[in-house]
Amino acid sequence: MASDIDAVACKTYEQNYGISPRGDIHKIKSGDIPDFDILCGGFPCQAFSVIGSQGGFNDPRGQLIFEVFRILKDKQPKAFILENVKGLLHHDCGGTAKFIFDELDKCGYDVSHKVLEAKDYGLPQIRKRLFIVGTRKDLKINFRFPESIGCQVLLGDILGGKTNRDYAFTIRIGGRNSGIDNKYNWDSYYVDGKVHTITPEECLQVQGFPKDFKLVGNKDQQYKQVGNSVPTTVVQAIGRELLRVI
Repeated sequence: MASDIDAVACKTYEQNYGISPRGDIHKIKSGDIPDFDILCGGFPCQAFSVIGSQGGFNDPRGQLIFEVFRILKDKQPKAFILENVKGLLHHDCGGTAKFIFDELDKCGYDVSHKVLEAKDYGLPQIRKRLFIVGTRKDLKINFRFPESIGCQVLLGDILGGKTNRDYAFTIRIGGRNSGIDNKYNWDSYYVDGKVHTITPEECLQVQGFPKDFKLVGNKDQQYKQVGNSVPTTVVQAIGRELLRVI
């Protein structure tokens, strides 16, 4: 089962995975969720990001973590993987992260967390994200985060030429076409001496998606979806470690 409120993202998910996400998780009762082994989710990061207002739990988006608590308590899957910005660790002088970790512990899970970077797991992107992994206490699992494998492909390999940098900036949902010399630029690069604006399809490759992955929507919606996604190789590596021990 999947859940998302973004209609375009839901169509993309269905196109690629054959599952139609069921919409707002607030409106889905725990009893209507099929039994499952691993909960995998990214609660909205804007409430904790240094780029955003850092409203934390006062921001409605920051409150989605409480739905994660509810589902974990009611369904008791074997494990979970959560993702957010690294700024979550420092929000409210660390108080927000402590609250979240304490609540996950109360849900019955041994909790580990680590900031991992995309370029350490094969991808040419500077993107540090916080990953939180939990395993049910009664299973007595000793989970360890996967070791770095280094970068396996450079930005120029994806953009098809010699680039002015080996790694892409963090792919974001906004601020595009700000100009190659703008300090907020993230999507323009010199390729063989000429300015090139990275396409949604190239962004997908920088995030580790397969070349046949299908994006629904207009260009802005496509950039938003890729910017909201996670580096797939990082989650795959975490998932493999989990499957090995559970």
